[in-house]
Amino acid sequence: MTIAGILLVLVLAGLYAAAIRTILRAPFRALGILVAGMAVHNLLLMILLRLSTPHPLVRVVQAWKEGILLLLFLLALRAAAGRWRAGWRPRLQFLDWLMLAFTVVVLVYAALPGRVFPAPTTLAQRLLALRVDLLLPLLYAYGRIFWTDRRQDLTWVLWAMTGSAAMVGLLGVLELWLIPTRWWLDGGVSLYDAWLGFTYHGPRGLPENFFQGTAQGLYLRREVSTYISPLGVAYTGLLIIPLAAAFSASRINTPRTRALILSLFLLLMTGILFSITRLAIALMVGGVVMLTLLLRRPWLIGASAFAAAGALAILYGYPRVGPLVDGNLNASSHPSQVRLVTSTDPSLREHAGQLGYDLEFVILHPLGAGLGSAVHRFGVSRGPGESAVFDIFGELGVAGGLLYLPAYLLVLLAGLRAYLRTRGDLLQAALPLAACLGGLLLLPITITSDAWGDLPLTFLFWWAGGYSVRVLEMYRK
Repeated sequence: MTIAGILLVLVLAGLYAAAIRTILRAPFRALGILVAGMAVHNLLLMILLRLSTPHPLVRVVQAWKEGILLLLFLLALRAAAGRWRAGWRPRLQFLDWLMLAFTVVVLVYAALPGRVFPAPTTLAQRLLALRVDLLLPLLYAYGRIFWTDRRQDLTWVLWAMTGSAAMVGLLGVLELWLIPTRWWLDGGVSLYDAWLGFTYHGPRGLPENFFQGTAQGLYLRREVSTYISPLGVAYTGLLIIPLAAAFSASRINTPRTRALILSLFLLLMTGILFSITRLAIALMVGGVVMLTLLLRRPWLIGASAFAAAGALAILYGYPRVGPLVDGNLNASSHPSQVRLVTSTDPSLREHAGQLGYDLEFVILHPLGAGLGSAVHRFGVSRGPGESAVFDIFGELGVAGGLLYLPAYLLVLLAGLRAYLRTRGDLLQAALPLAACLGGLLLLPITITSDAWGDLPLTFLFWWAGGYSVRVLEMYRK
């Protein structure tokens, strides 16, 4: 099995070389590669671990995204140096200054010794937090620097992101209904979780979010797909919904192409539905309705009806027919009392309780508890961890939080303004629409979940924000 793992690594190395070549020719396409690549990242790592691949090789594969981000950083430095020698001087916008100030705060907190903070953290936790926090301004800068209006590049990236999200939805539905839950144990999900430093307490050690618990002690399965997480499926799909809608509504050459993109759009919505993530489902319905009003395409009326009917079917019908298992992962019959919507929802109470704890933690530590205090891995839990917003306040204090919040809101505004400027060409308007409407849909999730821990969200949203600001600059010229 080790040989099979090594062979898979060699195949992935070939694909990676092709991706690097593509990025060197058109750096903007790195966005599509990052988002689409993350769609299969978790599953591939799980397979490599299951095949007993040497751990150093798995680490190399795991770092593919950091390699691309480093390459983009070097390309950005080369471009900036050339323009500087030619007499160019940057003119920073207010949002640019906010992102720069946020970067400085992150670096200052990274330089401070851990002993000055009330929540001791490990080096691994600090490095993980540093990576997530620095990605926000870094990806924003990439969106600014690697802007393009070339239709070939825009189409390529939109195909990559929409296609990968639709693939996730399709494979998730097949996995949910055709593959026994026990397969995930045999496939190596426990090895993968341990590799990342997580410990779960679901049935047979599976992650708790694989299931929706019931009052009868049974477990209703949720789609986890290639992300190995229903939250990754739901949240990434939610952010891609506006982008995919704009792509579907753009002036594509043939009716066959339009039909294909529309099919991908419906698969994307199906994936969100079967993730059984109730907040994301509700936001998806609202988002598709808003897209109908913005884009004014007749097919979006049908998509809105599909989303609403699908949401009702999932919330009230799925518990009667969905895969149901007991604590040993044996298939079980469906008692009539299984419901996803109840007046005393334990999941809602748990989330509310955790958010209350996070708020209290932030109030007690106005200067923050240091980088890594919100990273709940490696068996250590020292600070907030339920909310992306409270995570930043909890780690970086008021200084970081009061830079992050207006930056996020200004990205939404920049996306809206850029969309209004480019709505005549929906290919160019797709990323601004993802920044404004996608960011608006994502806002409740950033309050209730550690959203930036899901890297596809981080890659797409903050890159789209930088792209939107650059669009506004280009239209002023």
